[in-house]
Amino acid sequence: MPGVISGESNRFLRCLPLSALVVGLLFMIFPAQDSHGQNRLKNSGSPYLLKHAGNPVDWYEWGEEAFDKAKKENKLIFLSIGYTACHWCNELEKEAFDHKDFADVINERYVSVKVDREERPDIDAIYMQAAIALQGHGGWPNNVFLTPGLNPVLAVGFQRREKFKSLLIRVDKYWRDNPEEVEKGGAKIGGILKEYMERGGDFKSVSDLDLDPVKSMMDHKYGGFGTTTKFPMTTILEYLLTAKSDDEFLVTTLDNMARGGLFDHVGGGFHRYCVDPKWETPHFEKMLYDNALLASLYARAAFLLESPEYEYVAKRTLEFMKRELMNSEGGFLSSLDADSEGEEGKYYIWTLKEIESILNDSSFVKDYGVTSEGNVYDIVVTDSGAQKKPTGANTLRRASADRHDKALEKLFKARAKRERPPLDDKVIASWHALAVSAFARAGMWLDDPKLVEQAEKGARFTLDRLKGAHVWRRGKTSGKANLNDTAFSAMAFWDLFEATGKDEYLKAAKDYVDRAKKSFSAGDGGYFLVEKKDDLIARPRVAGDNPVPNSAAVLARVDWRLSTVLGEPQRADDAAKTASHLIGSGGGVNLFTGEAMSLYKETSRKPVELVYAFTPDEKSRTKWLNRGSTRQWGVVRIPLGAESIYPTLIEGRYPAKDTRAYVCLDTVCLAPSTSPDEIGVRLEQIEQARAKPDSNR
Repeated sequence: MPGVISGESNRFLRCLPLSALVVGLLFMIFPAQDSHGQNRLKNSGSPYLLKHAGNPVDWYEWGEEAFDKAKKENKLIFLSIGYTACHWCNELEKEAFDHKDFADVINERYVSVKVDREERPDIDAIYMQAAIALQGHGGWPNNVFLTPGLNPVLAVGFQRREKFKSLLIRVDKYWRDNPEEVEKGGAKIGGILKEYMERGGDFKSVSDLDLDPVKSMMDHKYGGFGTTTKFPMTTILEYLLTAKSDDEFLVTTLDNMARGGLFDHVGGGFHRYCVDPKWETPHFEKMLYDNALLASLYARAAFLLESPEYEYVAKRTLEFMKRELMNSEGGFLSSLDADSEGEEGKYYIWTLKEIESILNDSSFVKDYGVTSEGNVYDIVVTDSGAQKKPTGANTLRRASADRHDKALEKLFKARAKRERPPLDDKVIASWHALAVSAFARAGMWLDDPKLVEQAEKGARFTLDRLKGAHVWRRGKTSGKANLNDTAFSAMAFWDLFEATGKDEYLKAAKDYVDRAKKSFSAGDGGYFLVEKKDDLIARPRVAGDNPVPNSAAVLARVDWRLSTVLGEPQRADDAAKTASHLIGSGGGVNLFTGEAMSLYKETSRKPVELVYAFTPDEKSRTKWLNRGSTRQWGVVRIPLGAESIYPTLIEGRYPAKDTRAYVCLDTVCLAPSTSPDEIGVRLEQIEQARAKPDSNR
């Protein structure tokens, strides 16, 4: 199933003047649904583009060569955006791009450009918004027809080859017959996109966060949000974990994501999403960012909710990431494909006969829902409508508390003999940083210093290999870091500072924050995704969570913490301004403002300083640190020892003869905690004081 993007699409469509959609509407009356050697993509560094290097389509990479050709020959640009692990992107290649009859049609009429959305998220953001405007929905592959001036006029997703060829011919004819009309309509659409995506201005101030829009989407029976396809909405779940607003829903969601088909019970880690409301049948690709965010969520929930099951899920996910998504230098790799041997999910599914031959364990068969009919279906269209056809294949779904660990080990060994799904081996700076954060946080919350050591290895990769680039692959970097890269790296270094107290990580966090504010700030509290570029028709702002956290909010959360540690109140003011801007520009509380909501909650009250004075030989650092994890907003954990720390925090507390923890409000501290377990008591005391009206901002 192609990915579907919605969000603000309807609101944007209502903003488009009818005249701006003339060309798109006229096109929609139609059914819009070198040789065979290496083409120009053979020199690309992107695994996704390299996949298409053998297509007969005369592909160009995004750049001046393609743009100049389109202008010189007066041709429309056919822009196709996808990514390596995208099942329907791969299907479209097999259906159309790899066929000479299709290539003959498109090569004669268009300048064809291929883009890896993971390498150029700015291009992806612009033309996905265009697709949503023109179609009412979006997803990948995203194929957009552009004028030579790069303005969009039509967007389509997956198409059958004959219908696609017919569409290409008709669109080209319309362009040849009506070039001025198409140019004018495209320019108007492009202008409205620019205005929409760069919009700033003042927004209504928010007095409090009304969760009703989020609650209206909650599925209390199965967990998650909505009643059809289920995505792991990690940032809003993180918000709910701190807010304590509905633990029954939260636990239902965490349980069903961990026990259903979303989780890979055999090898650990999570798939991208489930195509059903019960979390039973996954879309099988595995993305680094999902696993990093979910590992972090489950590790924190394991500690705060005292759940051994969540600890197990977090550790299995981190094990998967280290085993299958990490290179020898400590860089975390992008993704594993959904397909292997030409079939989606083949690596992960089982027949009853296979399970019985490997295990001979009827209790496992029962507990994991394995049947001869199978629980994976093909959809067959008949005269009476679409019907499910059993395939005999099963995804594993755990129905009981018994995990059958030994049986899973046997299945893991058996599965290792299968052909593995293709690996996208590029390191994307932002996703890598999310993984570093996951290991650092889990190390603290699960009291496991070895996980922190792994995070430190990842941090060295950021500093020594990425060096301000967006992508690293096989020793080469490409692209300048964008806001996501910079903000998530800032948070990763802050998390490592919390976990280790090392001055170098605090300095790195500050450096990344200051770099991002200089390069991407819009001046009104908002942030742009990229620096200004000549090859873009718009400079998109970062507006919400989807699917990674809002990087503007992440950046501001680090800046807010730095304000306390460094004694620089302007940083707190900047963060509060960003919080108000993001809540306003995001349309208030919704499923895509979770990170902005957390930022707002933190910046709307004075920070609680949890200052650790560790002895040099303290062996229980992570235990002390995890006792500082709390379901409270705005607790800034500060391990003393860094030279850059605000001097008044150090005075009288460092160096320490015995480890102590000080819980403070406005640098006024309660009696020091002399054991890790006392920290929670002190935090509750300070929370009561902070709840008083005169303690708020």
